[in-house]
Amino acid sequence: MPGCYPSIRCADGAEPLQIPVYRSWEQQAFCTGDLAAEKLSKCLVYSFGINDNTEWETKIAKEFGCEVFAFDPTSKFKQDVAPGVTFHQLGLHGAGVDVSKTHSESYDALDPTKMKSLGEIIKLMGHEGRKIDILRLDCEGCEHGVLKEMACSGESKFVQQLMVEFHFQKNLGLATEDDVLVAADAITCLESERWAIASMEISGCGPKDAAYTQSALKFVKAPYFLAYITLKKLPDNARWSWDLYGDYIVEEAQQHDFFASNYGKHGADVSKWPEDMRSKYDELGKGKEKIMNVYKPMFGEITTPKFSKYGVYQLREG
Repeated sequence: MPGCYPSIRCADGAEPLQIPVYRSWEQQAFCTGDLAAEKLSKCLVYSFGINDNTEWETKIAKEFGCEVFAFDPTSKFKQDVAPGVTFHQLGLHGAGVDVSKTHSESYDALDPTKMKSLGEIIKLMGHEGRKIDILRLDCEGCEHGVLKEMACSGESKFVQQLMVEFHFQKNLGLATEDDVLVAADAITCLESERWAIASMEISGCGPKDAAYTQSALKFVKAPYFLAYITLKKLPDNARWSWDLYGDYIVEEAQQHDFFASNYGKHGADVSKWPEDMRSKYDELGKGKEKIMNVYKPMFGEITTPKFSKYGVYQLREG
């Protein structure tokens, strides 16, 4: 949106939905219809940072028939961890991320040999040439460096939806001003790669983590602020929301100027104007209508992206 990070609607026009899990505070909305619409081949899902829980991954495999690959360099699951879910003890390497330690005190130091780029992992999995329908990222603060490396290198082109848990605390990824700059680089590259926000939800960290660098405080919304954000790529042939909005404002201004220059003579009720004047006024309004016919299916109503509460996807029984 104008002056803000761009938003985007789900392909089917529906609201994003959450998959219900026992740890309800970890539920994150995404465009479920994008997976449900996958017909020609099995949908492919990568989930990074599963820790000790594969409930979400298992439900995605069962509900949508996706091939799900779960990753975590700190976990020790067997490879066939659940029906339809394959586990690998690997993690995503991030720009500016010190892999000699994790950001959270809950995890041990990382083995650098287990940290790979997205392109390297795709090759190891034998998925070259396939799209990743969802890449889910919950790596306790490494997301800023991972997203910078992924988006600035162009590797994000392999992904259709990004589900990210964003941390803003000192011991969860933004310990220094340099870390904040890494996060800023990530956002800049995501935008240049045409990523837009499909859903935004507020979550929270524990009280012991609620410490921030000075620059991080400029965008922290609450003392324990975390954010679940799902992003989708804007199609190559589509225009940014703010470009269309700018055109809309121009069209609106032209119609307003025409009204302002004529209502003194013909009155404020356009329906009572002479036919040629009324036709001219209506013709100027058609420009706005054409723009909104393009804008609404892709971006919805003209409003700034906001944090919302989303519904829960109804799983099939059995």
